[in-house]
Amino acid sequence: MIIELLDGRQLDIEKYSLKRLYHHIPSISLAHTTESVEGRDGSIFLNTTFTDRVITVELLYQSYDIYDYYLLRDEINALFSRKESFFIIFKNEPYKRYLVRLNQSFEVTPNQHMDSFKVEFTCVNVFGESVADTRSLKQWDDNKWAWNGQITWDDDLQYSFNANSFVVKNVGNVNIDPRQSELEITLKGTFASSVVITNETTGDVYIYNGSLTANDILVLKGVQSFKNGTSVFKNTNKKLIRLSAGENHFTITGGTVSSVDFNFRFLYL
Repeated sequence: MIIELLDGRQLDIEKYSLKRLYHHIPSISLAHTTESVEGRDGSIFLNTTFTDRVITVELLYQSYDIYDYYLLRDEINALFSRKESFFIIFKNEPYKRYLVRLNQSFEVTPNQHMDSFKVEFTCVNVFGESVADTRSLKQWDDNKWAWNGQITWDDDLQYSFNANSFVVKNVGNVNIDPRQSELEITLKGTFASSVVITNETTGDVYIYNGSLTANDILVLKGVQSFKNGTSVFKNTNKKLIRLSAGENHFTITGGTVSSVDFNFRFLYL
């Protein structure tokens, strides 16, 4: 198991004389909003949201003697007891990571040689996410993509286009919503008075009411819009572009696209 800090540093638990025995990742918990109607059996479901997820890991520590145990115990406590969030990566699924915080205190039972203990992690984001983003997708790496059942060596996954119509493939099994997840769209081209980006698959339509020259860059980042680094949100229709799981068919109208790039991470239930 790998601990990845927010600054990108990675800590392999093997270097702390730890061995992962097993880990348990439950399904995401759901919360339902319901309403009762007089004369009707059961309830009407108004809304369902994902709530939380707790990952349990059982670890084995190995020490030379009881004095080594005391040193190791302090290192283990410092490894997991952090106020800030961090990622955990399991080596049997190296393409995926979970943003977590320690769920509750744990105890490393004294033993002069070895013993096991459990650590619980609360997911800050309930979804797992791809270690790499689509900007680095072409850099094939066994530790990032080869074991991902959604991606094969034969897939032509493209996230940079120079046409007005194209297909963006989200190979995760969760929709990408820029209000909650990373999504950055960078557009260059020549547009006389407006830019209209349509995801035909989701029905989302984004409109920027303004022109673009060959030297301009329009960036949709999260819920914000920028032209050459300056916010132009007020000049849009205040709508967002989402990506459904699977193929997303796009059209861009109002001018000619020179290039359009999509950068995001795949999400997993």
